[in-house]
Amino acid sequence: MVKQILPKFISKDLEKEAEIKQEISYYPIKGCSKIENFRSPNAYVFILFEKCSGTHTIDFITYEEENYQLHISYPEQIHSWDTMDGALGHKIIVSRKFAEKYLIETIFLKSIVNKNPVIKLTQYECICLVQDFVKLASELAQPEVELEIVKLRALVIIMKINNLIGEKSKECSFNQKNHPSVRSYLLLVESFFKKQHTVAWYAKRLGIEPNYLNILCRKNLQISAKDVIHQRLILEVKRLLLGSDLSIKEISYLLGFSGTTFFSSYIKKHTGFSPKDLK
Repeated sequence: MVKQILPKFISKDLEKEAEIKQEISYYPIKGCSKIENFRSPNAYVFILFEKCSGTHTIDFITYEEENYQLHISYPEQIHSWDTMDGALGHKIIVSRKFAEKYLIETIFLKSIVNKNPVIKLTQYECICLVQDFVKLASELAQPEVELEIVKLRALVIIMKINNLIGEKSKECSFNQKNHPSVRSYLLLVESFFKKQHTVAWYAKRLGIEPNYLNILCRKNLQISAKDVIHQRLILEVKRLLLGSDLSIKEISYLLGFSGTTFFSSYIKKHTGFSPKDLK
């Protein structure tokens, strides 16, 4: 299914956005908006700003909002923003199911983390993308939506964004630069970090020694293999504490800890704050 275009963007629609079941949705952006610790839907979100000023915090890193910017959100990230009056832009939301089916060869499916959440565009690049966003919005506004055309227009937009990121950053070579075992390790951690917290478990799955995996991570990522697990766990802890209604006990269980006492000690050790500080 594809969602019809909405008349305008307003903050109170965010809860509906988070529950979107359609493959592709479009929302025009106009005016000021402010929210804290909004958990992104299980989808990829692309926001194109023609005009904008303010701040946007993505997974606890703050970016300045400016004219001619593209903001990219991965599934389940935590967002806060304070967008000033006068903002003008466009938003498309693409379901994870759609992405996994059609975007396999793009940076979005190849990347483990979103290393380029905000892309500065030239005025010309922005104008060209705006035209594509408007065409998609027009298709969605038709009384009888042509789903295949909508999908193709969405793919054109995302492929253009993929190419822009490649031109403006080194992220597209991220997977090529790292050792194959490191790439496999990152994928495994993303899949199993909630239950498996030891380097030895992952090394066994990869068929290599834990010490060798650690050497590879330090050489390719500049952090230890254990720190890869720590960082992913801590990010998820922050996301769940700030972006969900789960209790500390429920989060502790979900992330594979034996109890809340050990969980709280772990978080305090690696962040300097206790889970209660964020709840």
